[in-house]
Amino acid sequence: MVSTWYCRSVADDDKQRAIDAVLASSRKRPSSPRWLWATALLIGLGCAVAFIVAMARGGDATSSTGTPAPTSGSGFPAGLALGVGVGIAIGWFAARRQSADASHSSRKSPKSTTS
Repeated sequence: MVSTWYCRSVADDDKQRAIDAVLASSRKRPSSPRWLWATALLIGLGCAVAFIVAMARGGDATSSTGTPAPTSGSGFPAGLALGVGVGIAIGWFAARRQSADASHSSRKSPKSTTS
């Protein structure tokens, strides 16, 4: 019969090994480049300024003199196309960046030691 203190200590050792493995793998990953943080900061700042301007311009949401929505235009389709295009560009750039680091790939299968 195995005592409970032994089971707890083995479980604690396994847990500590798992924690150490996670910490080691996180130390291996390269940090994000500074330009990426600067770009994210600029985009966030631009969105915050646009939100503040929109709130400052305001307007009464229940105004009876509201203008009707335009019946012609390409608002939604153009926005959708722009979003898809930007998403593809970002994905392509991220894939190129990851392929430059050949040692890190989730698609590589581990080499088999048995032949």
